[in-house]
Amino acid sequence: MNKVNNLKILHINPYPPDHLGGSEVFCKNLAINLKKKKNFDSDILTSDILKKNVKFDYLDGSIKIFYKKNYYSLWGINPLVNIYSFLKKNYQNYDVIHVHSYLFLTSLQSALFRKIRKFPYVLHIHGGIQTPQNLSSGLIERAQLGFKNMFFDKWIGSFTMKTADALISVSKKDLDIIKKRFNIQHNHKYYIPNGVNTEIFNKKKENGKMFVTFIGRLSYIKGFDIFMNVIKELYKNNKDLNFLIIGKGPLKKLIKPAQKNLPILHSDYYPHEKMVDIYNHSKVVLITSRFEGVPTTMLESLACETPVIASNVGGIPEVIRNDENGLLIENFNTKSAVTKIIDVLHDQDKSRTFGKNGRKLVLKDFSWDVITDKIEMVYKNFTS
Repeated sequence: MNKVNNLKILHINPYPPDHLGGSEVFCKNLAINLKKKKNFDSDILTSDILKKNVKFDYLDGSIKIFYKKNYYSLWGINPLVNIYSFLKKNYQNYDVIHVHSYLFLTSLQSALFRKIRKFPYVLHIHGGIQTPQNLSSGLIERAQLGFKNMFFDKWIGSFTMKTADALISVSKKDLDIIKKRFNIQHNHKYYIPNGVNTEIFNKKKENGKMFVTFIGRLSYIKGFDIFMNVIKELYKNNKDLNFLIIGKGPLKKLIKPAQKNLPILHSDYYPHEKMVDIYNHSKVVLITSRFEGVPTTMLESLACETPVIASNVGGIPEVIRNDENGLLIENFNTKSAVTKIIDVLHDQDKSRTFGKNGRKLVLKDFSWDVITDKIEMVYKNFTS
């Protein structure tokens, strides 16, 4: 085992770093910052879902990404990829194996292999712990959530979590649920939130159009239908506003009809390294989720001093302090959301105060200096 000042970590994530998702962004930035700030080497083991027939690649010059063939995506969201053989051949090359999310077949394979071989196995929970089944927009999504809640969590999810030597969650609320729902009684459970590169994500002086912005999956759970209702109502008496949507999903179909009457710009995807431009061109970022963890977009918005108005659900109120660094919407109320958006748009002093307080909070609790220190402490428990 290496000394703690020169560890080698294997990160396992079903989706590669280029995929626009919270756990992928976190995994990529964690690997980069562990090297930069701690001199820990990292590899990433993932699927080739975005890069067919590519065996390996490099991230940031030194982080090797191993791509394994994706044979099928279960329900379109769970890559069927064989990582077991890679672990069997290579696990002894790593001091810690850090698995991201408990929901995927990659996590199950890691847990199964941990049962037959001894190695430090850290499982990182990126949300999705207790999604209510009624938060689905159709029969397929309802069936998926029913399967997850009644079968997957009870047997597979529970096994995956109980096998881990340590559990990390991005949300304090999820840690409480894990203890009760999965009966995880050991003390190796840690709250470590998502991190933000505060050198990249900061306030810039921008010219041109400014937007009311939505960033994320265009789905019922993310409340994209609520966002669309809000901007329709908002535009009635505020014809100078423009709207920006970044993301794709089953409710994308709502955009085209609305564009006949509303000034909406939409892009399925925007490179993460350029998202700072989106935040700086936003008057406000609106998060209308019905269910949520601690979204990275919220933290990045705050780092850029862009006001956030968000649903009072999940881990959001762990970050947004009402009337201090943003505003919370109760009960997905369209009228309330419109009132609060107008308030922020018309009160520049309030908008600036939210922005300054938001960045101050991110620097204190969510910078990568803070996050890598906390991750290092978890690793030390197994490598000292």
